[in-house]
Amino acid sequence: MKISSWMRGLFGLILLSSLQARADEAPQFTTTASGLKYIVTNHGEGMTPQSGQVVVAHYTGKLADGTVFDRSVERGEPFAFTLGQGQVIKGWDEGFALLRVGDHATFIIPAVLAYGEKGAGGVIPPGATLRFEVEFIDLKQHALADHLGEIIDRDGVDAALARFVLLKAEKFGDYYVSEGQLNGLGYRYLGKGQLPAAIAVFKLNVELFPLSGNTHDSLGEALLKNGQTTAAIAAYEQSVALDSKNKNARRILAELKSADGVR
Repeated sequence: MKISSWMRGLFGLILLSSLQARADEAPQFTTTASGLKYIVTNHGEGMTPQSGQVVVAHYTGKLADGTVFDRSVERGEPFAFTLGQGQVIKGWDEGFALLRVGDHATFIIPAVLAYGEKGAGGVIPPGATLRFEVEFIDLKQHALADHLGEIIDRDGVDAALARFVLLKAEKFGDYYVSEGQLNGLGYRYLGKGQLPAAIAVFKLNVELFPLSGNTHDSLGEALLKNGQTTAAIAAYEQSVALDSKNKNARRILAELKSADGVR
């Protein structure tokens, strides 16, 4: 059966109309001058964050092929960071500054605003474009980690510890207490070779979050770098006891226990 030319034309118009309808239904991302693409999929009614405020959010991170490389809900705690302070990748600092509390959004972040040509942690390849589905949960005025870091930098570790004791007695007032932010502060000092400061911060994190295998793992790493092998072993043992899936802690613990001259 032959199809007349006018019927072929009609089928073509129907197909074109269908494709156009699908394109109209597809999410329309906004692209910023930096190359960040974002779309708000569910609008909240909260405040827009300002630099220096603490953003509290849940997220799912994916590679361009859809592979999930991280999901905050699996850790049982939302992720928190201080906006505009370089605590996160550039795409996050820019993206969350465009949202309101309560927003659900998707960010598509080019490598230049993410982890660049180096990638990260053996999970994110070099030059990777990342997709984040985020939920902006809350906004806080101050972060305990930022406050303690300012005191350590200005007045030293002992002054920060004294301030911590006072704030803890007051249930930390309006300071937001985040395991992740304190861990990040500890690693900031660890990376700069300021071992006493790193160990102090990690110990505070263990005090606040004693049931987290991650806090003990981080403390063990700092203690080991400081030559405190016995204390490091104890920290790693506690980490494994709390989180048997922590392969890194189990590996280091096995190496330490099999080494000669353990102190």
